[in-house]
Amino acid sequence: MTAKPIMKATDPNTGIIAPLAAIDAKPLPLARKAPLPAYPMSALGELLGDAAKALAYYVQVPVGMAAQSLLAVASLATQGHVNIQKGNIGTSPTTLYCITIAGSGERKSSMDGLAMRPVYEYQAERRAEHESLMAEHKAAEEAHELRYQSIVKSYKGSGQKQKPLSYEQQQALTEDLAELEKSRPKPPPRPHILMEEPTAEGIYKHLAEALPTAGLFSDEGGAFFSGHGMADEAKGRTITMLSQLWDGKAITRTRAGAGESGVLAGRRLAAHLMMQPIIANKVLADPLMKGQGFLARFLVCADESLVGTRFLADRPHDESVSRDPAVIQFWEALSELIRQPLPTNEAGELEPATLTITGAAFETWTHTHDAIERQLSQQGELSEIREFAAKAADNTARIAGVLAYLETRTDPTPEHIERASTLMEYYLNTMIQRTQEAGQNAAEHDAAQVLDWMQRNGEELSADNFKQLPAAYRTAKKARTLLTLLVEYGHVVVAGNGPNGKARKWKVREGQTHV
Repeated sequence: MTAKPIMKATDPNTGIIAPLAAIDAKPLPLARKAPLPAYPMSALGELLGDAAKALAYYVQVPVGMAAQSLLAVASLATQGHVNIQKGNIGTSPTTLYCITIAGSGERKSSMDGLAMRPVYEYQAERRAEHESLMAEHKAAEEAHELRYQSIVKSYKGSGQKQKPLSYEQQQALTEDLAELEKSRPKPPPRPHILMEEPTAEGIYKHLAEALPTAGLFSDEGGAFFSGHGMADEAKGRTITMLSQLWDGKAITRTRAGAGESGVLAGRRLAAHLMMQPIIANKVLADPLMKGQGFLARFLVCADESLVGTRFLADRPHDESVSRDPAVIQFWEALSELIRQPLPTNEAGELEPATLTITGAAFETWTHTHDAIERQLSQQGELSEIREFAAKAADNTARIAGVLAYLETRTDPTPEHIERASTLMEYYLNTMIQRTQEAGQNAAEHDAAQVLDWMQRNGEELSADNFKQLPAAYRTAKKARTLLTLLVEYGHVVVAGNGPNGKARKWKVREGQTHV
């Protein structure tokens, strides 16, 4: 009996050649996920925490989703009223940007509707009164125009032969018209507070014509990230504007047309975008959004799914979220805050009061800041999410400011800082995991494309033929990275090395007909 030749493969890590028969014939799956961190509900405090637990129960959603929804809307209601000063380090808005990752069927819309109910009700009230306000504005404009005409007529005089205005009369007319212009009626603000899929131009126009505080809230955040505002030609403008608003900076618009350019200061925009995992993976791996520090501003929440466990048999049939004391208390607090008059100057710009982290609270915040900073080193646990972690202390202060103002209307206490730090620890751990998974999934997706190409093109690939791969994978660095991943996962073997011992030929393992 003739012995069959033993096929051999090279271990990509050690370079040791081993018989193929000694390698496990079953390839590893191309995606693995670790257990998700548990949302620290107690850190939200009684007002937000109890309401979040109640809403999670009634809607049957993960508690993290409920908590994230309430924290985000609390920021929306707070940001127009107060900034947060971190001792002598600087002052920030109490604006929060939030992302919640949840799959299809997780009841994102239902959760959003209940968490945001007071905001939707207030927005409906503003819409209802807007028509009458516009009618009053139109009448005021007409009266203003008549006043303008009467002033001009008073200087022109009557009769067919009107004498030219003297220099003194011209100056007097100019002064009278300038004074009249100061009282030109301004249209009432747009009734809407919320946006879902804005472009940079849409955000600017909204903040110019509506209230100086607004929210980018959507239970289908994928629509925003795939909408016009995030198209290739517009993404940079949108990212820049949203980043400036998070920072509390003025935003600008430059146009060729006369009167179309401008600068808006004293504006605030909170954000909460719910999206499915497949969208989140693409967003978190987007090089532009990562490179410009846009994603670093977001607090990311992902919780274990409850789909398949949301049974009704053992629940009381007459229970109602509208009668729950914790939910009612939260709705009342949010309703009061969202209707509280905004502190603005004559130009309509926000002039928020300042909450100060001082004394023992500042010492607590400093401890959090320094603990984060130590882990930003190359060997630190936060080095792989350095951009996000670098803003974590600032976000901690913002969270503490939101909690303190919502609960007490006073400066944050050490306890507020500790709770905010606990929440920030959760967001840091979540971002580490999601960043790893997003990067892994993106790489594995690319590797699957290379494997598919190999299967359709003779099941072999040499380094000399990298240029034949799809355009995204033709560089040697990219191709080798993906081939190494395929070898490690058992889908491909090294079939040949170059003179320097470096792999130069790869072959699809026998029996691998699809990824």
